[in-house]
Amino acid sequence: MFSWFRKKKEVFLCPEVNGIVAENGQPITNLEIIRALTYIDGVERRDTVTTGKYGHFHFPKKTILTSIPNKLISEDRVHQKIVIEKDDQSIIGLWGATQLGIDEIPEYTDKLKFLNCELTNPLVRFEFKNNTNEQLNRVATSICTWKEDYIPTWIMEDGEEKYEIHNGDLNNLTERFTGKKVEQ
Repeated sequence: MFSWFRKKKEVFLCPEVNGIVAENGQPITNLEIIRALTYIDGVERRDTVTTGKYGHFHFPKKTILTSIPNKLISEDRVHQKIVIEKDDQSIIGLWGATQLGIDEIPEYTDKLKFLNCELTNPLVRFEFKNNTNEQLNRVATSICTWKEDYIPTWIMEDGEEKYEIHNGDLNNLTERFTGKKVEQ
């Protein structure tokens, strides 16, 4: 009678990812990149790759089969993290986002087609276009930058919004808790 509860659906966790990692403009080779994807089942699905000769890395598209979306009350979302663990202590965030739903979201796929990652960049929270609701931008965090559809809004420190970025200009900052303009 309720066999549709057990039927599995495909859940889209992450599109194909390509990128380059550099430090001071020089590609970094043999650097381990970790992708961690967590669906609402709480299982972290991790895979790793190593940067190649020119700092390039690639992850394939990732989906899973699960019956969770068939539940009457299911708030489907996927947490995506792509990081570098440096010195077993610090984590450098190449990508961090939460996608709602179980289907591919083209705006996230566009961003993950190519990550241009410079290790000396600060981790920023940024916004980009939401093609299904122009009143509500998509949001992610990254040290990577894009030439188009990229509006940095906050510099992140210790997992919190520390400095507000005005007009997308990293030289025009206000400290979050003091409200003081930061002199550059």
